[in-house]
Amino acid sequence: MTFRLVQVLNNNVGLASKEDNSQVVIMGKGLTFQKKKGDTIKASAVQKVFKLHEENPSDLTSLLSTIPLDFLTVSYSLIDEAQEKYDYSVEPYIYTTLTTYLYESAKRLTNGKLIETYLPDLEKDYPLPYEIAGYVLDGFATRLNINFPKQEQKSVALHFLNARTDIHTQNQVQRKAVNKNKQILAIVENELNNHQIYRNRDNANDYERLLVHLKYFINRINQKPVPKVLSETIIKEIIKDYPQTFAIVQKINEQIKQKMGLEFTNDEQVYLTIHIQRLIREEEKDDKHNEK
Repeated sequence: MTFRLVQVLNNNVGLASKEDNSQVVIMGKGLTFQKKKGDTIKASAVQKVFKLHEENPSDLTSLLSTIPLDFLTVSYSLIDEAQEKYDYSVEPYIYTTLTTYLYESAKRLTNGKLIETYLPDLEKDYPLPYEIAGYVLDGFATRLNINFPKQEQKSVALHFLNARTDIHTQNQVQRKAVNKNKQILAIVENELNNHQIYRNRDNANDYERLLVHLKYFINRINQKPVPKVLSETIIKEIIKDYPQTFAIVQKINEQIKQKMGLEFTNDEQVYLTIHIQRLIREEEKDDKHNEK
């Protein structure tokens, strides 16, 4: 078996097509050094192969520029394994968002700067996503010797809750969502700016996760009926803990309702509250630093 090189991503990684014309990422030490588009590479020279999950080459190159290859491949593999093991389908964006989140968490762990999570306990109400999260974290401990703290299981579980989807309708829904998502992004960014919340170097990762979440909002709202995930208890806890942030979300919701005829569910409002609260937290840290 051979691969035909489509694009060199770095000296060790390339985008390639298989004999059936499907595209994959191939990896190996010096694998693509001095190679060019169209060159063939023997399977025996390839150390690792994994399939694409709706990334385009520039997205993958961006990930590889910030996240080590071994971390990226372990994360992708664990997400794949979890879906198969637990029969739990997720939207493709989780490969980017969860991998980025866990890598940032791993860096904080190494630097002794862990941030205490403010999420409610999810184990009782959502045992399956919570168990999946445990499987993913155990995988990192076994394969990369990264022992995430127990609190991260809640955050990982929320990623799987948020990304769950019916894989059979996924592609069709995404094709119809592009223009609506652009409108939603514009509304949200404008409202954040009205509250002096801007993207900057310190909050770039949290801001990007918010935008990715919004990108797939239409996918969920177009499902009939819209699936309900979070319990009323957890929704009330988040609203009580972060009333000012929730008020911003309500303003965003009202604009989307007026301009587009769409409306965030209670689940979505809670997810957005959590995302925006992270941005506000970074803004507050910057303000305190400037005061000093």
